[in-house]
Amino acid sequence: MTIVETHELCKQYGQGETAVNALRGVNIKVEKGEFVAISGASGSGKSTLLHMLGAVDRPTSGKVILEGTSVFDQREKDLAVFRRRKIGFVFQFYNLIPVLTAEENIMLPLRLDGQKADREYMEDILDTLDLKRRRNHLPNQLSGGQQQRVAVGRALIHKPTLVLADEPTGNLDTQNSREIMALLKSSVRKYGQTLILITHDPSIAAQADRVIRMEDGRVSGEGAQ
Repeated sequence: MTIVETHELCKQYGQGETAVNALRGVNIKVEKGEFVAISGASGSGKSTLLHMLGAVDRPTSGKVILEGTSVFDQREKDLAVFRRRKIGFVFQFYNLIPVLTAEENIMLPLRLDGQKADREYMEDILDTLDLKRRRNHLPNQLSGGQQQRVAVGRALIHKPTLVLADEPTGNLDTQNSREIMALLKSSVRKYGQTLILITHDPSIAAQADRVIRMEDGRVSGEGAQ
């Protein structure tokens, strides 16, 4: 079952001679439960593509379809709710709220949406990410690896259809990178989600079910790493 797909997705920044075509007619499909890595050199369009898939930036033309819904045909207010409920984000820089504890940071998407936490699910996430003993710690009391675990928990707490990860190990050492990737993969599979990750690291891309390679705003190839 196809979870997300793009149709002739284009993104242009600027106009005239200074225009930059970040995406040039990108067509991809990602199936339910798949782990897809998007790789490519800096400026290849992979981050722009991720932003379109996450509905945080509008395309110049083309479509993103998520679970049968044409994402950008929605009104801005509806789009914000759709994004919050359907998509989980993990960033290279953890983007945690410094005055909130680990548990409060994880629960933040639910609070923003006016939802109550499923306590059993919350406890399961804390256990899976080995954060139970750190649940009441502030971000500055956590290591980099622990902060990224909190960010993963925050991405999963509202049970999104799609998890998008933007260089999630780029700020970590080798050991923490391995641990975060193992946790991220096991978590999304445990909870039945779909993972799309962008990376410069061939060893990270090699762990994916499929790799989409970007070059000059286009898909230059895809398949097993």
